[in-house]
Amino acid sequence: MADSGNQVAVQTDGSAAAGSTGRPAVDPAGRARQRRLKLVQKYVFVGSFLILPMIIFLIFVVSPYVQAFYLALTDWTGYSPAFEFVGLQNFAALFGLGDFNPDRVFWAGLRNNLILLLVVPFISIAIALFFASMLNLSGSTKAGQLRGVAGASFYRVLFFVPQVVSVAALAIMFQQVFHPGGLLNSLLRLMGVPNPPSWLADPNTAMLTVIIVMVWMNVGFYMVYFSAAMSGIPRELLEAAAIDKASRAQTFLRITLPLLRSSIVTAYIYLGVLCLDAFAIVQLMTIGPGGPNETTTVMALSIYKSFKEQGQFGYATAQGVVLFFITLVLAALTLRVTRREQGEL
Repeated sequence: MADSGNQVAVQTDGSAAAGSTGRPAVDPAGRARQRRLKLVQKYVFVGSFLILPMIIFLIFVVSPYVQAFYLALTDWTGYSPAFEFVGLQNFAALFGLGDFNPDRVFWAGLRNNLILLLVVPFISIAIALFFASMLNLSGSTKAGQLRGVAGASFYRVLFFVPQVVSVAALAIMFQQVFHPGGLLNSLLRLMGVPNPPSWLADPNTAMLTVIIVMVWMNVGFYMVYFSAAMSGIPRELLEAAAIDKASRAQTFLRITLPLLRSSIVTAYIYLGVLCLDAFAIVQLMTIGPGGPNETTTVMALSIYKSFKEQGQFGYATAQGVVLFFITLVLAALTLRVTRREQGEL
């Protein structure tokens, strides 16, 4: 009996030490060490994949920006290894502070960039939405089923063709189209216009030609982009509107357009970045380049002229820094609008 009592006592002590489930007690400190070890292993694993891209990013992206901020404070010509630190003198010359006059060419470029920023995205997106809706929602309607027009795939390919043509080829082509003796003026004369304008040489029409070409270049791509976005709209909504006898305009304004809002914001961001550049088409197509009285000059072209023609690399870099902050402000504003559209603010 005594032995059985001792055995029960031993079993009772053992169960108390092992816990009610019979498993050994867990060490909280050991669990914490295991969690820290797993966390370190995860960061080492992720970091082993990111370290090479980060090094490349720092060398080829961050480092040039840092060097640009420094070179903007020098008088480097871009050709000589010797240069001096001049502080904010380049920015004073750019903004017309102190004894300096404002840089007329740069500020004309800023004005023209803002014109492009306001006009080109709006017209391009409007035309692209129109064509996308025509291709996807303007076909025959039968029993409430909406279908696109016949041959929609062919039209998408046709509209997308300008995207595969180089900017240089497009610039040369439109330079000939808008030439005083070119295709456009020849057609106008056939229609009875006796003295058509010299499109690229006239200050009143030079910027208009740039806008027309930029819109023509981008409509096809964004038409395909919006067509892809429309394919994601639930067909039940569109078919319900058709059954309820809603017109195509009402269907587009009340169903299609609100559901494409995020795609439209994205398109405006990319077109806005394009309009803040616009260097290639202006450089290759317009007279000068830059047009008469700087009517088509853009900021990127002013930077190019300051370096290439005037040999003022430090001053050109200062203009680039100003352009960088303008683009940064635009990006911040568009991101804020995007977050509001997504309900994050």
